[in-house]
Amino acid sequence: MLAEFSIYPLDDAHLSEDIARVVDLLDESGLSYQLGPTSTSIEGEWQDVMSVIHRCHESVAGAGHSRIVTNIMIDDRRDGGHSLNEAVARVEQHRAAI
Repeated sequence: MLAEFSIYPLDDAHLSEDIARVVDLLDESGLSYQLGPTSTSIEGEWQDVMSVIHRCHESVAGAGHSRIVTNIMIDDRRDGGHSLNEAVARVEQHRAAI
C-alpha cells in the first residue's frame, strides 16, 4: 500500500527539527519513502506503514508539543502491487506522450 502523511504541531511555526527526527525514523524503518514539501509518501505493508507513522507522530508529540494533527491518506490497491516509483513513472509516461 501507499500512504501519504503529514504531521503538524499546532504550537510551533518551525517544523524542520521535528521533520528531521521523522526522516530519521523513516530511514530506520527500512520502508521506501519520498519526502515532499508538505507531506511524506511511504510504501509498505499496512502494519509496517501504520506503525512507522505512529512512531513519527509520537516523536513529534514527545518533542514537547501540546497539540499535534496528523493527516493520513491511504492508497490500498488490491488488484496488484504498485510502488511510489511506479506511480511517478506512469505520470511521466503520460507527460511524454502529450
